[in-house]
Amino acid sequence: MARSKDEMGRTFADVEVENFRDVEDRRAAGNGHVKVRKLKVHALVDTGSALLCLPARAIRKLGLHRGRSATVRAANGVVERGVYQAVQITILGRQCLGEVMEIPEGVPPLLGFIPLESLDLVINPKSNQVTHNPENGGKYTLDQL
Repeated sequence: MARSKDEMGRTFADVEVENFRDVEDRRAAGNGHVKVRKLKVHALVDTGSALLCLPARAIRKLGLHRGRSATVRAANGVVERGVYQAVQITILGRQCLGEVMEIPEGVPPLLGFIPLESLDLVINPKSNQVTHNPENGGKYTLDQL
């Protein structure tokens, strides 16, 4: 995939985000009649961020409920940000549950280190791509040390 001029030197990942409450409601209903609110984002990988971060309009589209506030050290200083209910995150065919932190409109979606670790994904510095962890031969492996 060709990179735009704005993406050069940065790592992005295609992320599918689903409202986990909807996923569970569909599972409980045992049929496909429950609509799962979801979206796909092209997220900037930011290992300085902990969570998946989305702007308010994406959070509204997913129908997420604010669970708490968090104090955040951001580029513009210490700020309070909303943290929203669980979502199912899918990257490269792997799924995990995670929280979403709200970011200002105009900031690209950010993929933090917690989902990357949960999915055993790493950044390949030569290709600037997110890949399966080569230390594990591409096999999904979690540490429990």
